[in-house]
Amino acid sequence: MRPETEARIRTVQKFGKNARQFCALAATMSAIWMLGTWAKILLGPRTENVLFNPTGGGTRIEVGTIFIVNADQLVTVSSKIWAFVVATVVSGIFLWMLFHLYRLFKQLEAGSIYTKQNVYRLRQVGWLSMALAVIPVILPSISLGLAQIGLIDSTLVTFDPSGNGTPVLMGQSLGGLITASLILLASWIMDVGRQVSDDAEAMRREADLVI
Repeated sequence: MRPETEARIRTVQKFGKNARQFCALAATMSAIWMLGTWAKILLGPRTENVLFNPTGGGTRIEVGTIFIVNADQLVTVSSKIWAFVVATVVSGIFLWMLFHLYRLFKQLEAGSIYTKQNVYRLRQVGWLSMALAVIPVILPSISLGLAQIGLIDSTLVTFDPSGNGTPVLMGQSLGGLITASLILLASWIMDVGRQVSDDAEAMRREADLVI
C-alpha cells in the first residue's frame, strides 16, 4: 500500500473515532431528553418543555408545525397517551439512526470502509432520515383526525394563527427528503464501489493462481 493511501486511511480512522464519540454523546442526550419528556407527560401538565421548547408565553406541544397542543391542558388520559406516542416515535427514530451511525463510524475507525455492513448502515440512515422528514407532515393530520373522532380533546388542537406553518413545514420536509435521498444515493454508490473492489480482488487472486 502506498504511503499516501495509508495516510488517508488513518485520516478516515481518526474521523470515524471522533464521529463515533459524537454519536454516543448525542444518543445519551437524546435518551435523557426522552426520559424527561416521558416523566413530564406522566407527572402532570404544568411542566416546561413537554415535547418541544416553549414559544410565546407558555409551554406548548408542537405536533409538526401546523397544529399546536397547549401543555397546560394536557390532562386527559388519551391526550397524554398521544403525546407519549409522539415523543417516543420521534425520539426512537432519531436514536435508531444514531445507533446505525455509531456502528458505521466504528467500522470506519477500524479501517473497514467498503463493506456490506457499512452499506447497510448508511442505507438505514437514509431511510430513517426520510421517516423523520415525513413524520412532521403525517402527525398533524393524525392529531386532527383523533380530535375529530373524539379520542383526544378537540380544544387541544389549534391551527397556527400566523398562517406560516404550512410553507415552513413543507420546506423542512422537502429539505429532509432531499437529504435522505442523497444519503440513499451515497449508499448505492458505495455498494457499487464495494462490488467493483471485490471483483477486482477476485480477479487478482485468480491471476495469482494462474501464475
